[in-house]
Formats: sequence, C-alpha cells, structure tokens
Amino acid sequence: MMKSISLKIFPISNSLLYGLFVIPRHEEYLPMIPLGLKETKEVDFFEQFSDFILEHYSVDPSNFEDSILDLIDTRQASRTPTRDQAGVELLCKYYNLLYYAERRFFPVEQRNIGLFFEWFDSITGEPSCQKTIALEKASILFNIAALYTQIGAKTDRTKVDELNYAVDCFLKASGIFQHIIETFTNAPSFDLQPYVLDIFVLLMRSQAHECRFKVLQMENSTDYERLFIESNCLMREYGKIHYDIQLNGINLPACWEALIPLKTEFFKSLSHVYFAKNVAKTELQNKDAMNDKNRLKIIKAHLQASQSSHEEILRLQRMCRELRTKIKISKVLHDLEECICNEMYTLPENINDDEGEIIDTTIKETTSKCNLVNIAPDFGKVEDPFKELGPIAVFSARRSWSAPRSVRLHKTDYQTKSNGTEEFGFCIKSNSPVMISHVDINSVADLGGLKVGDFIVEINGHDAKYYTQAEVLENIRISMNTLDLKIITPMQFISKPVSISSKIISLLNKLFEN
Repeated sequence: MMKSISLKIFPISNSLLYGLFVIPRHEEYLPMIPLGLKETKEVDFFEQFSDFILEHYSVDPSNFEDSILDLIDTRQASRTPTRDQAGVELLCKYYNLLYYAERRFFPVEQRNIGLFFEWFDSITGEPSCQKTIALEKASILFNIAALYTQIGAKTDRTKVDELNYAVDCFLKASGIFQHIIETFTNAPSFDLQPYVLDIFVLLMRSQAHECRFKVLQMENSTDYERLFIESNCLMREYGKIHYDIQLNGINLPACWEALIPLKTEFFKSLSHVYFAKNVAKTELQNKDAMNDKNRLKIIKAHLQASQSSHEEILRLQRMCRELRTKIKISKVLHDLEECICNEMYTLPENINDDEGEIIDTTIKETTSKCNLVNIAPDFGKVEDPFKELGPIAVFSARRSWSAPRSVRLHKTDYQTKSNGTEEFGFCIKSNSPVMISHVDINSVADLGGLKVGDFIVEINGHDAKYYTQAEVLENIRISMNTLDLKIITPMQFISKPVSISSKIISLLNKLFEN
C-alpha cells in the first residue's frame, strides 16, 4: 500500500510550478550488464595439420610450419584478450583465420582429424567439447560480442561522445548475437542456445537505447514529451526481457535477474514523472485545454504512481545482496526520490482526489523515435596463411583429387612447326588452376596420360596453381619441344571400376526388359 502524504505548503502559481521541475543529475546512472567471456583450454593442432597437409595435399608440411605456429599463437592470445578495441581486433583476426583453417583442414563429412575443442559456458561454467570447428567459431563470435558489452559498459556516460560510442558497442554486440543465431545450430552450451541469445539481443538493444536516452536527457532536458516516450519504451523493453527470462526458465546471475526488473520500475517511475512534467508544460502553454484543478489532479496521480514504482525499486534492491552494496545505484534512486518529492511539493495542499474518483494513470504504449538497428559484424580481412596450397575454391578439405603425377610431353619432328597447346594435342580452360578441356586421340598429350578435367599444378618446375591461361600458354611456348607438367585429377573425373557382379545384373535387367 502506498503511504499517503500530507503536504502543508502554500499554493503556488503556474509559472513557479513550471520552474520547480527538477531534472535528475547526469553524473549518476544505473550500471549496465556486461557479459563475461567464454574460456577454453589450450589446443595444439600442429601435428594434426601437418599430417593432413601431407596426406591430403601431398605437400611437404615443413613449408607451412610458420603458418601453423602463427595460428596456434593467435589462438593462445585470443584466450585472454585486452578489454579494448585491440582485443576485439585480435579476436576478429583469429575468427577470420578460422575460416581458412576450416576450409583447408576440416572436410564436409566431418572426418575426425584428432582435434577436440573444449569451451566453458560463460554463465554456468559447464564445459562443452566438440570435434567440429563450429563450436570454436561460435565461441569466438560470442567473445567478440561479450567484449563489446564490456567496452560499452565501462564508458563514461557523463559525456555525449562516450555515450554514442557505447551505443555503437551495444548495437555491434546485438548484431553479432543475432549473427550467431542465424548461422549456427545445435549449440552444445547454454549460453549459445537461441532463446538465450535472443535475450542477449534484446538486452543489448535496450542498453543502447538507455544510452541514447541519457544523451536525450543531457541535450534536450526540457523536451518532456520525448523523454516520456523514450522512458516508457525503455520500461516496456526491460519488462519484456524480464518476462522472457521468466517464461523460458532461464537462470541468469542473481544481480542480472534483479537489475532488469529494477530498471523496468525505474523507467516506469521516470515515465510518470515526465508525463506529469509534460502535462504541466502543455497546460501552461494552453490553459483552455482543461481546468487547472483537473490538471493538478492528473499531475499528482502520476507522481504518486512514480512514487509507488520507486518503492518497488527499493524493495527489489533490498532483495538482492549485490545491488544493496552498489553505492551508485543508491545515489540514482536517491536522486529519483528527490525529484519526485520536489514535484510533489510544488502541488497545492488542497489538491485532493474527490471521493470515489479514480484517476487513470495507465500510460498508453508509445513508439520510440530512436531508430536503433543492429550493426552487422565487420570482421575485416586477413591473408590466407595457407595460400601456397593453392586457390581455396579448389584446394580445400572439401574436395579430393589424385596424388600429383609428373608428365613429360615431347614433340615429334613434324609437330614442332605449330605453336601453342595444339602442338601437344590438348586444350585448356579456366584460371587458377588451369584445367585440361580437350585431349586429341593418339596425340602426345593422350599418349602422355593427360585427361579431360586434369588440373595443371606445376609447369616446367614452376608452381602453376595460380596461373592464368595466358601464363600457361607462355610457359608452353618457351618450353620448345619438351614440356614437363605436374597433374592432379579431381575425384569426380576418376572412373570407378565396375565389378563383374554389377555387369551381370545389368545384363539380366536388359534381358527381362526384352
């Protein structure tokens, strides 16, 4: 029950009433909710990657020792990134490197190459282990978003530029969480579940909105209608987050579960205060809209509703041990209480509700004028550390080919008169790498073992994986009568031997059809 207050002061004029409205001080604000980073164990994949390079690519793995070691060092550094933009850039760099690692070393059929990635839940602390690189990528993305929340939460929210920077950080975090939802499925840990990430998306957007609201308070402190609209929207946003948490039975840290409903009531209280301010401001500009007595009754009713919400805030603070010890929260609540009391003291003492009359203080749902949208993640670009293996579209773990074979083509006397690939009896197409598109029957190329679909990976001792058709033709031209090639055949062009039993079954089917 809300306590009744007996105010014994003299009535004051409308001009004085308008001048005594108090704005909460900007140096105090409620804390934000930063997310913790997921932790992981050290992983050494030097041996596994080296073996895969030798087995799958038929290349000496010693040529890639530095690339593998740099990848391992980057992962090790990403376990403990600095809480600033440099830490974000480090995590983004490692995430980009994971793209190349996945394409080069992790087949589509998820053949186990002997690597296991173990990550600990940022909320429950429970470990999750998978042999796929998807968990590694999702966890790094989560840590990038969590790092943005920590950077945004520690900004100085007494400065407009810092507040705008915090807005960007929270919207980037929200965009990355949304990207995880849309990209990764079958999450093994609690903090990567879609319904949990949905809560984080809403929370980060609400915190960005809260920072934008703070900017509005600092720059447009007398725009009570806009302040009322935004505080009312914030109340509904935090209320929805609290409702979704309860609905899905999500167990978050106690301070989070207490702070979210506390913010709901805080912005509810503020919305009533700003509604009352806006009514007073509007009626001072247009006194014919309603009589003075009804206006003051409406103002008083909303201030009492604000006072009721403030009492609920104090109750929520007392129930949470972590929030009870937060001096900054107590100062914010004290400022809000002072603001409400100052507003109440401006009302004449003879303003009382008529017997049986109930003033409706329900505030209709409003639409925010802050156009806040998720900022899509931009991870930058890094160079492929395994570029020497060949173009990643062809030379990846997802594709298979025969072991490289050497072919020497030697022209006869009558073939030396022509120029180009025709003198060897084959045609080429595409680039990086160049493919054999046609082989003449009984030609030098045919007798040498070239087949349609073969890739030229080396020509006259030079690596040709990235060669264009023009570069291959130039090398053929200067090779004179002898052409040394190294060829691979993609698996789809390798004809599978047909067993005798399959031939018999085929013949029987034809007989039955006849």
